[in-house]
Amino acid sequence: MSQTSRFLIFAAFSSIPLACESQSTETASTGSITSVDSAGVEIVRLSDVHLLDLPEVELRLLHTTTAIPDLFFEAVIAATFLPDSSLVIADRGLFELTFLESDGTVRARSGQQGEGPGEYRDITRIAVGPDGAPFVFDWRQRRLTFLDSKGTVTDIIRLEQGAGLGAAVPLSRLGSGEVLAALETRPTLPPGIQRGPVFLVLANDAGEIVDTLGRWAGKERHVGDVWDPVGFGLTALFTGRGEHALVGTNDSLNLTLYREATPVTRIRGGYSPRMVTAAEKEEWTETFLGIFPEEARANWRRRLEQSTVRDSYPAYAAISVDADGRIWIGDYPKLADETRRWTILEGDGTPVGTLRLPVLRPIWLEDTVAVTGQPHEILDVAHGRIAVLRRDELGVEFVEVHEVMSSPLR
Repeated sequence: MSQTSRFLIFAAFSSIPLACESQSTETASTGSITSVDSAGVEIVRLSDVHLLDLPEVELRLLHTTTAIPDLFFEAVIAATFLPDSSLVIADRGLFELTFLESDGTVRARSGQQGEGPGEYRDITRIAVGPDGAPFVFDWRQRRLTFLDSKGTVTDIIRLEQGAGLGAAVPLSRLGSGEVLAALETRPTLPPGIQRGPVFLVLANDAGEIVDTLGRWAGKERHVGDVWDPVGFGLTALFTGRGEHALVGTNDSLNLTLYREATPVTRIRGGYSPRMVTAAEKEEWTETFLGIFPEEARANWRRRLEQSTVRDSYPAYAAISVDADGRIWIGDYPKLADETRRWTILEGDGTPVGTLRLPVLRPIWLEDTVAVTGQPHEILDVAHGRIAVLRRDELGVEFVEVHEVMSSPLR
């Protein structure tokens, strides 16, 4: 890491300056209170998004991967629409990309395990650049691979990482070739409940980190001899699409939308706390233990007893930003819930609609990684379409593409 990058990250640990907020406020019909601070950033305060009277978005299923013979996914990590409404699906388990035409037929498949061009060791993200072409980030190789619309490699760059700090995950690539990334940190911390910080950083077109734009508290974890999960733990969440990046924490409703490297909207608000009952704590524990083989469960139960389960749910559990810069906020579902409510805001923070989708739960309900690494059910929203990740009753993953039928998303 360059001396400049070390200084910037150290400075971010020390303090993050906040813009001075103007005094003018406006009460919107949705119940939000909006003001503009001295830096021109839109500040939107929402009380409880569930109290907003918003229209339900209507969808129509266009196609599903279950209809394609011999197409099997092991672990879908991400997907993105291309400008022609075709879809690229990244499978980190098979080290493969599947390119679907806009009608759902297979255009191409590319990728395999390895370290050469077009080969991957750990696909973490796929997205589109300003030219509409896809790029893939391989976490283990710290490498961005740029592709054409059929999966042919066009360029490769390495993204600088902080030694011992974790990993920088690219969120968006700007027209200048610069990259916005979330830098997850995993510092050695004293015993107890700890949250290593997460930074939003800017890398130049050569992959070198040149600026630090913000800092957030990361994944809540219990640090002892080993790192143990915290049930219903708080965390930092991040996502990006096109020229936009969205970052926040779920201690409360706290999100910042960036356009290029500039913050444009801050969503702030409370929420009605939902308490975690004793039965739900036990259900979480048993569900988590069920991930492991029988012989490992006694040890994991002891580890969980040394950790903790929170008394209240986080404010939300998932976020997304679509091709038009809209903000999607997904509720934190109970273990018994089959669907999740998504609240949709315009890029300026105006609430515009809601949507319910089948919950895609992480295989690991909670882990000790500082930031969320598991996908949720919304893979991408663009061109009046939404790609949804689902699992069948046997746990096999498949992808559905729906058309958005109702305003205001048309």
